[in-house]
Amino acid sequence: MTDSLLIMFQQEREHLSQLQNRLLTSPIDSIPIDVYKELMVTYLCLSKINEAKFLWENLPANMKTDKEFQFLASLVSSLNLKQYEDFYRLCQRGVENSSLYDISPQINQYIQQLISRVTIQNVQLIELAYKSISFDDLQKFFGLNRKMVQQICNERAWQIDSGGIYVLPKSNDNLSAASNTNLAKLVELVCFLER
Repeated sequence: MTDSLLIMFQQEREHLSQLQNRLLTSPIDSIPIDVYKELMVTYLCLSKINEAKFLWENLPANMKTDKEFQFLASLVSSLNLKQYEDFYRLCQRGVENSSLYDISPQINQYIQQLISRVTIQNVQLIELAYKSISFDDLQKFFGLNRKMVQQICNERAWQIDSGGIYVLPKSNDNLSAASNTNLAKLVELVCFLER
């Protein structure tokens, strides 16, 4: 994970703690709906899908009629079901037509962070899971046009075959070298303990 991503996660954890403390110390009927929205999107940014789902399920019925909250709930659902194509499509529609869902600038900013986090996570998973993947599958997976997928491939130094049909994701060699070093140390420790 990159340093900027780690810093973002740390900031989100601190923000989550502040939101939870606010909810615990305030009378329940004095908490504005925006705090609950912020809590839900913070859960999503921290990959706490179950917590976001639990929050949605336990909201009062009058809060569930809010368009922005319904939009966030649909993001929770798509991430929970690992339907990333739907997730990216929803995000794109929400960002482009923020008035359709009454998305505030603050929630819009959180959605941008969420898109970045999910994309980084998915790119890393693709690098671990695939030796080759079709270009069309990558486009569907990310819900992006051909040019944007090519940009991701170029940034990650992934090879694209001459016909432009398949992509060969490269995993981070530093990560596998570190894993091999840790594995070697673990084997050494087990051998020592067996003696």
